[in-house]
Amino acid sequence: MANSFVKSFFKVTSISIITRAVSFIFHIYLSRIFGALNIGIYSIASSVFMMFACFAASGFPVTLSRKIAHYDALGEYDHSNSMLTSTLLITAGISTTICLFFNLLPSSLNLLFSNPKCREVFRILSPTLISTAIYATFRAWFWGKKKYTTYSLLEFADEAFLLVGVAIIWITKFYSSEPYNAFALANVLGDVFCMIIIVIMFIAFGGKMKKPQFAGEITNASLPITTTRIIASLMSSVVALMLPSLLVHGGMSIDMATADYGRMSSMVLPIALAPNTIIGSLLVIMIPEIASLVAKQGKSAGNNKIKNAMIFTSLVSAFLMTIFISSGEDIAVMFYNDSEAGKMLVITAMIIVPLVINQLSVSLLNTLGREKTTFATSIFCSIGLVITLVIFAKPIGIYAYPVALLVYHTIGLILNTINLKKSTNISVKYLIVCGISCLASIGLGYLVRIISLSYQEVNIFLRICISTLIITFIFASFAIPKFIKYKGLKKENKAN
Repeated sequence: MANSFVKSFFKVTSISIITRAVSFIFHIYLSRIFGALNIGIYSIASSVFMMFACFAASGFPVTLSRKIAHYDALGEYDHSNSMLTSTLLITAGISTTICLFFNLLPSSLNLLFSNPKCREVFRILSPTLISTAIYATFRAWFWGKKKYTTYSLLEFADEAFLLVGVAIIWITKFYSSEPYNAFALANVLGDVFCMIIIVIMFIAFGGKMKKPQFAGEITNASLPITTTRIIASLMSSVVALMLPSLLVHGGMSIDMATADYGRMSSMVLPIALAPNTIIGSLLVIMIPEIASLVAKQGKSAGNNKIKNAMIFTSLVSAFLMTIFISSGEDIAVMFYNDSEAGKMLVITAMIIVPLVINQLSVSLLNTLGREKTTFATSIFCSIGLVITLVIFAKPIGIYAYPVALLVYHTIGLILNTINLKKSTNISVKYLIVCGISCLASIGLGYLVRIISLSYQEVNIFLRICISTLIITFIFASFAIPKFIKYKGLKKENKAN
């Protein structure tokens, strides 16, 4: 069972890394071609779009995957198939209603955006609400059925079809003078292609749908998660709309403020959130597995997996965090040719460990049926985020964003850890590992930055490689002895 879990994890992680690499390289190209201002316009519109996408394509699919794993473990396959049909009807209905509303009443977008360019991007993206809801529901079926490789390949297909959409727009020269609109239309085409493929694959894998029932069960379980994610997405939209305004109020021009937001949201955060590839792979495997264990053995059955996942994730996150602190400026210059984005990356990297561990704890609590708890926590975190932005936007500018994210995830990590302890009686000693990893990463990152002054004259790529090798050697010196000791203790326990 353990070997199967590890094999699945590495297989999913490999596909996820390839997917993220393709997406990252593609977005580097877009950032270089479009520039920070155009990327900022698209980012503001897409962040609001994602808030509305959360109504249908967020909590329902995640809950569906858990329910399918739960009822399949009990042999109640008709229940799972009926729940799939109910979820599909609910999500497609919600997304269609939202899409029609904004297209039949386009003036309503004036309430959301002051910039007409953002309104146009949102209008173009709106049909994607429907295709995304359908795609997310069927993909949740593959997740709940523990078809991890297929589930991950579908994510890769999503990125691949986006490239196809961009190629079509590029060849046909649509919106050639408005690159933000061109990228929006490419997203629509790619998403529709992917929706068609996933429906075909569902049929090919023998997927079945039964008469829709249990709509109340899936809705009651999904609403707290959906609401939590809507709030998180709303906070992203609030940041996208409010932060540039606060920066302008602090003395920036509107173009400078939009460009800084574009750098942070589309250049810096995609790199800083690289550890999410690991946590995403873990959750793909863990959520169905823990749901099955809970169905058969109770809520404490997955404690060991949860503890190991927390420690593993914190160490991987700390490793990447150290690299970004030590070489963030070089990385941003190499990828984006933007030194300002590099300065932002160095500071933003310091929030990686609490951010990633908090996201992992939220998903685990949802898997254990504590959706209402995570919803309440998100309210407190969001209040802290908004207050932090308002207080710090003027004195520290765009850096108020990572500070606000740090406040958000630190509050969340504390509250979610308390609730995870109550739900599973798991030891929270992993927090010690997280704290030490975070502090050690900051210290080591700046130490390597100082050391790197001795090889500043070499090629930028070589500088990054040298710094990464130094960090890898230090981390390996710490991690390998610990791993050997852990394996030895595990063998002793089995022998006893």
